[in-house]
Amino acid sequence: MPIIYPDSVTDLDALVEWARIDDPADRERMRELTLEAEARRGAAVYGNRVVDCVTGDDIAIGDVAFRARPLSRLFKPGMTIYPYVATCGREMAEYGVGLTDPLERYWWDIIMQGAVGAARKALFAAIEREAGYAPTSVSPGSIEMWPINNQPSLFALIGDVEGMIGVTITESFLMLPLKSVSGICFPGGGGFTHNCCLCERKVCAGRQAPFDAKLKAQLEGELIHM
Repeated sequence: MPIIYPDSVTDLDALVEWARIDDPADRERMRELTLEAEARRGAAVYGNRVVDCVTGDDIAIGDVAFRARPLSRLFKPGMTIYPYVATCGREMAEYGVGLTDPLERYWWDIIMQGAVGAARKALFAAIEREAGYAPTSVSPGSIEMWPINNQPSLFALIGDVEGMIGVTITESFLMLPLKSVSGICFPGGGGFTHNCCLCERKVCAGRQAPFDAKLKAQLEGELIHM
């Protein structure tokens, strides 16, 4: 499975703005932390799999079977999908544990968020080059119709995620390091453009697409009448 590393994990000016740093001494300390981060870059890994069968809400891919709404209405047999995991990395997470200053720990948390974002961006670029199109992504636990307990099945589609990039799953299906993201990239279609279009949360700084009540009702309606 391809392992992707970002060219850079930090943008000092962007991080300073994100953290709202004005003091020159604080900016210098943030610069030192970004240098530490560059030595501990995160990574991402993805797989290239083909959907074998879709029956009701159930999806079968090789020896992995899982239940996923709305993917059971968006995936088709023969479709190529790209399950992925991206992370800030264990080394970066462990370095943050050693910071004792609360403000520095807050800054490091921002740096880790930037790092996982950089890893995910590099990953999506690699998938786009391979697939030949800009893929749509959906993540377990991000929408009600695909609960987070599908996380182990997603990892199984990729393989030894822990061995490749150091990410594990807890009993409650959270990923460690915490600054990690997972999902499946696919061609999209059916009006689905992003997790966010099925999420009704009214206040969310990370929203990337407007809520589509009609699409959600359509998918739920199809599921009810099967």
